[in-house]
Amino acid sequence: MKLEGDSLIPLYQQVIDDIRQEIEVGHYIVGQKIPSESELSEIYDVSRITIRRAIEELSAAGYVTKKQGKGTYVNPRKILKKVLQTSPSQSFSSMCRAADRVPGARLIQREVGFPTSREASLLGIGERVKVMAIRRVRTADDIPISFETLILPLEEFSYLLEEDLDGVSFYDVLKRHGARNPGKPMHTWMELIRANDELAELLEVSVGEPLFDEVGVISDEDGNPLFLGHSRIVASMFCFSLW
Repeated sequence: MKLEGDSLIPLYQQVIDDIRQEIEVGHYIVGQKIPSESELSEIYDVSRITIRRAIEELSAAGYVTKKQGKGTYVNPRKILKKVLQTSPSQSFSSMCRAADRVPGARLIQREVGFPTSREASLLGIGERVKVMAIRRVRTADDIPISFETLILPLEEFSYLLEEDLDGVSFYDVLKRHGARNPGKPMHTWMELIRANDELAELLEVSVGEPLFDEVGVISDEDGNPLFLGHSRIVASMFCFSLW
């Protein structure tokens, strides 16, 4: 490929953009070893320093993994979530399948208690109304992606106390029990945090790994609060779309 030397876009960024496109269209498939630095240097007619920076940026962004002494390999596709949704809320399982990955779940904890004042306000209930907290690690191809906490009014969702929630879609469970259908997200807040010891162990990442910290209220089809979700997501494995 001929890069544009007089472009305002740096050469290393042009290499990044082209390799990323090759991955997205399937020229380089998941698990495939891409050409070596010397080979890419010849392909793009740039220095190995330029290629090395491009590969380091692609690795940092989660598109490839460098294996010492073996080469650079294409990672599984990132899971895409739409932030501004005009259709019903996406389930984690549906997002995984859209990325050609197999969704999974591991139950960590299930407990009953009272909501915080913020949780009660977001759910439109009183602070002395009991809620259930369900905490699970969500996986894609058996790789931990997210640690989620769901807060639900106990009276409406008491059947979840006995439900097997390992390896299943939460939305499928709700549908099977005839629950109100999830509609659009009502509110979503997001910030970037770093994994502490507990999150690092649950998500099998290093302490300090960047995570998306997402809090959202899911409504039913009539716009009434259904449940509250709080997810800590491995940033290198996820991306968000604003449209």
